[in-house]
Amino acid sequence: METIRLSQNDLIILQKLAPELCYDSRKNIIQGRLSFDLRFEENERIVDTYQIEIDLNHVSQGLPVVRETGKRIQNIANQKGIKLVDLHINSNDEMCIIIPPKIKERYPLGFDLEELIKHIQEHLYYISFFEKNNKEPWKSYGHADEGYLDLYLEDRERYSEIFKQYFACNSRPDFRRKLNALRKEYKK
Repeated sequence: METIRLSQNDLIILQKLAPELCYDSRKNIIQGRLSFDLRFEENERIVDTYQIEIDLNHVSQGLPVVRETGKRIQNIANQKGIKLVDLHINSNDEMCIIIPPKIKERYPLGFDLEELIKHIQEHLYYISFFEKNNKEPWKSYGHADEGYLDLYLEDRERYSEIFKQYFACNSRPDFRRKLNALRKEYKK
């Protein structure tokens, strides 16, 4: 499994963007409070803070594992009577911040700590907005199969090959059957 080590420049970026986060070089983990003051398009401004951990020892597709460690998201899910996965937290407590085919679009040069911090803040904004308003601030991707359907429906031309590969559609009829079955299952 891949590991990320922070450079001196990364440490400067971390201090500038998220001064309440600390890098433990021995454990190779960033942890602490991540605050944000954000507004997206017509949505309201939200100022909030979460306890997080960025595990640079466990990297998948170029991005480290991110967890919310204060159990706040678990509490929000409990209060709302929803599953953690509906707030984009996987069963292993890892945040699901991006669908894999979008990683190269958001991180074209690979791991970028500044972009990652901003990305996590956006993800947490989404959760805080949902907590406050009982609705999503924007349409999120579904999980697993549904996410790949959402991706395809977003831009058929751009994501049709990714869809075909993910579902192992080796022919046009396979592709049509899978697409129709998913649209029926997820009512899209």
